This record gives sequence, C-alpha cells and structure tokens, in this order.
Amino acid sequence: MVEGYNIAFKIGTKTICGRTQDDLTIAARLTESITKDDAGDAQVTVSGHDVTFSASGMVEVGNTTASKMDRDDLMEQALKKGSNAPIAFVYSATGGDTYSGNCIMTQYRETSNATDIATWQADFRVSGSMTKSGSGSGA
Repeated sequence: MVEGYNIAFKIGTKTICGRTQDDLTIAARLTESITKDDAGDAQVTVSGHDVTFSASGMVEVGNTTASKMDRDDLMEQALKKGSNAPIAFVYSATGGDTYSGNCIMTQYRETSNATDIATWQADFRVSGSMTKSGSGSGA
C-alpha cells in the first residue's frame, strides 16, 4: 500500500492556505524524425516537457497571516496579465526534493453551496523549466 503525503505549494513566499489536494502532470514533448538510415522506423526524442499542476482546498477569506495566500490573493493572481502573470513557485513533498520555476495561473474556480462550505481550485502551467532546487528537505 502506498501512503499519501501532503505537497507544499508556495507562490513566491506565501503558501496557499486551505489546500486539501494537489496534482502534478509532466508530459513529454516529443519530436519524431525518420531518415533513410532508419529503414522506415521513426525515431522519437524528448524535446522538452509541459508541466501543469493544480491545487484545491477550502476557501479562506481575509487571512491575516503574511505567509499564507488566501482567496483574495488567488483571485488577484488569476486576473493578472502580461508580464505580471508569471509567478515564482516552489513545489515539494515533505522529506522529498524541492522543485522551482515560474508558472502562470490558467484557471481559477470557486464553488459554494447552501451551507457554509466554499472551495477553490486553481490550475497552473509552468513557464520555462521546472528545476530541482533542493534535495530531500521538502516542506
């Protein structure tokens, strides 16, 4: 059995608060070529990676902790455009390696119901590369 673990997700210096789930997808970008020497068999190489991730959780409004990013911070980030849209991030698992880079928030959603429960979900795409920036320290 594989145990789950909590992934810490930071944008700049603030950790996204109220998180209940995080997802990461790394998809290889492939380049296919074929030459006479390949005898009809296509050759495939990895030319890069598309990295996307999402986070979701309970909505926190008006958080006064300077190190936590709340609903208003997330909504503000979702509305940025141009050179203000890319943001630095750190992605790490407790005790695992740390990765960092720049990302763009591609979608933000809030959901609420008739009771007092409200949730958010945000999707991000890495702009440039996601690189290993620490070993085994995690958050």
